[in-house]
Amino acid sequence: MTARAPQSSRLDACISPTARDALAPGSRDRLIAQESLRIRWHQLFDRIPLLSARLPDTTDLYEAFLEWAVAGHGRLDWRMHLHFLEFLEGRDGGGAGIPLRPQDHIELLAASAARWFAFPEHRQRGLALTTAALAPKVVVALKGDAPLERGRVKLAQLPGLEPAPGIHWALSGPGDFAVLTWSAL
Repeated sequence: MTARAPQSSRLDACISPTARDALAPGSRDRLIAQESLRIRWHQLFDRIPLLSARLPDTTDLYEAFLEWAVAGHGRLDWRMHLHFLEFLEGRDGGGAGIPLRPQDHIELLAASAARWFAFPEHRQRGLALTTAALAPKVVVALKGDAPLERGRVKLAQLPGLEPAPGIHWALSGPGDFAVLTWSAL
């Protein structure tokens, strides 16, 4: 029977390939960490099939992204795809530096919006996301009125929205996008 790793090491291994590799080969903890990383890979890439098809080896890219995020560059909640966009563009002096097209931005923003629906701590009905490559277009997510009503994600045009560097998002309580206060990622 192999000794169990400390709790913090086991948790770190579920989001860090380096921490996973530090666990004993074949151990239960390492198998759980590997499965956790596989699930997160699917959470990231299954929602962006067009971009995934154009990327180089997604396993190496994914592991590099996770290490970049763990180093303090991004959260892996509903904003995971926004941080992946940051990483791909090579912002903050790190990342992959992969050139992206406007449709890649749309796909990544839509994936992030779709994940936002699943986070119950957001009581707002609407979310708007944009990047400098898209402005004055925005990806808009609108939750349904009833708990089981499906949300919608659409591409919309906001006249007067000027391109600003980086990724920006805004929440709207009633789902009215007439007045938005933008926050940088």
